[in-house]
Amino acid sequence: MADRQVERQQAVDMFVAGMCDGDRGPGGWGAVLHYGRHSRELHGAEVAPTTGDRMLLTAVAEALDRLTRPVSVRLHADQAVIGRHGDLRSRLASAARPHQIVWVGAADSGADGERAGTLARNGLLEATQRLDSRCVHDLITRQCWQCRPSAGARPDRVAVTSGGAVFHLSEGCAALHDGWRYIERRGGIRSELTWVPTVDALAAGRGACEVCCAGRDIR
Repeated sequence: MADRQVERQQAVDMFVAGMCDGDRGPGGWGAVLHYGRHSRELHGAEVAPTTGDRMLLTAVAEALDRLTRPVSVRLHADQAVIGRHGDLRSRLASAARPHQIVWVGAADSGADGERAGTLARNGLLEATQRLDSRCVHDLITRQCWQCRPSAGARPDRVAVTSGGAVFHLSEGCAALHDGWRYIERRGGIRSELTWVPTVDALAAGRGACEVCCAGRDIR
């Protein structure tokens, strides 16, 4: 999506998969990355109710976040899935910004696509095991009304700037852009927006933006 300073000699081939339990339930995602002779496998779990499509897009964003420098990426997935989940666009745009992305579809994923699916199933299994474990109230986590996760209760990742005291849920947050304009009027340079795990932002003492996080109890 951006072509400056992109490594063009080789492209990263990225194969992704996502799944959930039933139509909406705990989920898992998986990704396989190939760059020349180098390969890497990734997977993760989501205990809050989610969908397979959302887990697939999470796999894309998480895999892009792991790239250590700008590169060309051949993404073996269906781009149309983004249109069904507009709330994830800013997350994906942030992860993709340094790279040049070409969506080539999932039809030719082959063994690597199957492996990504296996990794996603591993993530789903981890999520299920967490829900079936006992919580601090000595109840099964999925049965405890205080501990069971709910959709939208806490996002996995939030956006932060290097000098900001709050985190954001959207790259298009009006308060975020007002802050950037204020900095530029004073002759400063706007800091880059980075997506980090929510637990890390909270541990660093950052609060929730009163604009884009309004109505959300994120703690």
